[in-house]
Amino acid sequence: MMKHYTKYIIPFFAFFLLLGCTEKDNTVDKVFQDTVYGAILRTTQTISTSYNAFDPSSLFSIMLEEQDEEMGNLLASVDVYISFEDNQEDAMDKSVSEVLLVNIPASDFTTGDNGLPVIQFERSLAEAASAVGISDSDYSGGDRFIYRMVLNLTDGRSYTNTDYGGTVSNSSFFRSPLIYYVGVNCTPITPIPGTYRIDLQDSYGDGWNGASIVVTIDGVAESYTLDSGSSGSFSISVPEDTEKLSFVFNSGDWDGEVTFQIYAPNGEIASEQGPSPGVGEIPLSICPD
Repeated sequence: MMKHYTKYIIPFFAFFLLLGCTEKDNTVDKVFQDTVYGAILRTTQTISTSYNAFDPSSLFSIMLEEQDEEMGNLLASVDVYISFEDNQEDAMDKSVSEVLLVNIPASDFTTGDNGLPVIQFERSLAEAASAVGISDSDYSGGDRFIYRMVLNLTDGRSYTNTDYGGTVSNSSFFRSPLIYYVGVNCTPITPIPGTYRIDLQDSYGDGWNGASIVVTIDGVAESYTLDSGSSGSFSISVPEDTEKLSFVFNSGDWDGEVTFQIYAPNGEIASEQGPSPGVGEIPLSICPD
């Protein structure tokens, strides 16, 4: 008998549940009735995000995708501003305040795989320096260029980096910061001759346990390590006519104890790593004097 009544009771309550969900003044509608949808400019690919002081043609390059509530049809344009931040420890500050670099109209975008407007934005170091009115002698390693974007919609709304919270700016999906900090590094294109110094340390004091730094000069390799003890230092002479130079870290048994510094011929640190240095070729940063 109970099963007989249950057969009619369940559809009865289901009807009122469905009725409640279709009423215009239900809770969900009240929550979202004043919701305004905006737009984002997603960074879908970071191709290159730093400049090389030795290479004026080095690029800052990213892929962007615009999203709005009308599948990109609200896109009007993107304004790109640029500024320069001088981080050198000297008496002269060569920083440059923000200036308008370019206005990118919607017509410059193409349609991407998601059916949304996409564009590759890139500028060379030479173009960036020219835009802010500085020469190649005005920037060096540690300085940076800052690109800020303003997304303009056809209905008059605009969005920039200060309009978004962390979820939109930095999350793995949205990735829409609308501001990009492009640092200047100093990676020599050709070997810089002179005397390099490698300082090795082991925090436990029992040597590098098989780890080493291999220095190769024009095909001739030499390995440097700590067979025992807590520290050691080596000098490497790089001839004037050297065509290829590399420093490579090889892993050992206790890399968590390992640290090292490589000093360039000008006496500045070209690389400092550890504990647990990255395995493989060691990038050197040697800025012009």
